[in-house]
Amino acid sequence: MTMRIPSHGSSGGSDSRRLASRRVHHNGQSNNTNKERRSTLINPTQVITLVIFSITSFYLGTLMGSTFQHSGSVSTNNNQQNCEEVCKKYINTSTEKCNTQPAGTKRFSSKLSHWATGLVSINRKDLFDAYDFGVPITDGAENQDVLMLYNDRNAMPTKRTLSRAAEYNGDIPHTTAEEATENCDTMNVVFIKNPDPKTVNQCFALVGGQYQGYHVQKWQRLIGGGAEGKFDKTAPLRVTGRMTMANGYDELFSPKDKHLETHQAILKTYFTYLTKIREDLDAILKKIAVNNSVVVMTVNKGQSDLLMNFVCSAKARGFNLGNVIVFPTDTFSKDLAEGLGLAIYYSHELMDHVPERDAKRYGDATFGAIMLAKVLCVHLVNDLGYDLLFQDVDVSWYKNPFDFFHSDDNGFDVYFQDDGNRQQRFAPYSANSGFYFVRSNDRSKILFRSMLYAGDLIFAARSHQQVLVQLLAENNSLTGLTVKVLSRDDSEFQFPSGYHYHMRKDVMKQMVKGDKTPYVFHMCWTLNKEEKVHYMKQMGMWYMKDTCIHKKAESLGDINSACCAAKPIVECHYKDKASIIPCKDSPSKDNGAKSFW
Repeated sequence: MTMRIPSHGSSGGSDSRRLASRRVHHNGQSNNTNKERRSTLINPTQVITLVIFSITSFYLGTLMGSTFQHSGSVSTNNNQQNCEEVCKKYINTSTEKCNTQPAGTKRFSSKLSHWATGLVSINRKDLFDAYDFGVPITDGAENQDVLMLYNDRNAMPTKRTLSRAAEYNGDIPHTTAEEATENCDTMNVVFIKNPDPKTVNQCFALVGGQYQGYHVQKWQRLIGGGAEGKFDKTAPLRVTGRMTMANGYDELFSPKDKHLETHQAILKTYFTYLTKIREDLDAILKKIAVNNSVVVMTVNKGQSDLLMNFVCSAKARGFNLGNVIVFPTDTFSKDLAEGLGLAIYYSHELMDHVPERDAKRYGDATFGAIMLAKVLCVHLVNDLGYDLLFQDVDVSWYKNPFDFFHSDDNGFDVYFQDDGNRQQRFAPYSANSGFYFVRSNDRSKILFRSMLYAGDLIFAARSHQQVLVQLLAENNSLTGLTVKVLSRDDSEFQFPSGYHYHMRKDVMKQMVKGDKTPYVFHMCWTLNKEEKVHYMKQMGMWYMKDTCIHKKAESLGDINSACCAAKPIVECHYKDKASIIPCKDSPSKDNGAKSFW
């Protein structure tokens, strides 16, 4: 701020002359004319006196300047005090707004100031509390700061001392999230973490003066590419994909011809029967939807006993499953779902690509085919305008999850359970594709339409989740899709999963003791179905009688009474895994691991 502050000496002289002028005016025009004539006469004595006075003043000024230079701190303090007093007297404002502190040097030179003018720091937890970015917050936020960069002065905080400290050299000022963002009309957020700090030296180039960009270009020193890519310190930097790991291995698998052909055949069938599919499905959804919301599930023969267990456990706990719709992929699971009293939509043509057998392990070809079945059913329901909760068949309910999603004030477009896995290919959301809630709107429709068209990538990666997370990030940027991941580290642990089962014994002990009751538990993070069932039996999540496993619906009669137990069927399998009863005599699942109890 530049201010004009009048000198006391010059001000006094000026006031005297103005006063004399007013007196002359009152004495009449003639007196004034005589004085003006006399004032024009030159007196030699006055001229000599004036010259001597000027020379003397020059040398005195030089001497005083030298003195002030040697006692600058005292002079500065005195001048500062005088400036503040004058500021208060003449401007009638606070010292802070006057802000007459010496400016110093600006943080950013003229070559940078066209896009960067100031910096402040904010506590990371404070910022996340103020703005829910949707991504799961990582550990240590209370003790770490965020760097806020301002594009121009108008964006900086209103408090003048803070904005000047942000603009000029010195320690970067620290402030609250509210104060730091009070004048930000737009806030661009970038999440930064070195994926491998022990081996990777990471840099960031912030480029001003260009068209605004909403993606991050990644450059690495690599030789080769894809699965053969390797890091090489001597190689030049070149553009790589965001799934390329620090060692050079690219986790994004390009689709092969067989993936493209399979996907194209499915899309051809889909669009051929789409009109009839939409009409038939909408008629069912209108009957079962509650508050325009439904539960969507899909299942094949190999996973059908998990579906049966979900229904048995939910009914034993008193839940109404009237708004559940199942998309079976074969007649075996279709008959079973109908026998359990669930609404179903079955299209042989649409689901013909899905094998009946169970996936032998996570990520195999059968697993990938089932993943695309998930995409089809979610896209159809979402596109018809219904809100939906999609869940895998290995989920157990403890409380009605709709109570949470319908009561959340933030109103995110999509909510996902936190997978817990922090591999680079799942960044930045680590969203689990086996349990999520979707509000039907234009943004979510674009998301799941994109998923439908990315089926070739799903087949290639054999992972629905990997592709979904990347499209979440893209649509968050492209359409403003709001994404909320229900953090694995939430203190209430409302949506725990297999991550907690294997990695957080403290959480599992709270569940076993009854100190924490989640909405649901998702038994993911398992190699295959056999392990999954063992874990569920140990945790009292299994309600299906063994006599009904792999039996056709027609042979079971009333399935609910014949196959569902009133109380959980509890069995011990591993002493080192969580269980509601002590399993100390069972073997360890992980070599050398201690007993959970």
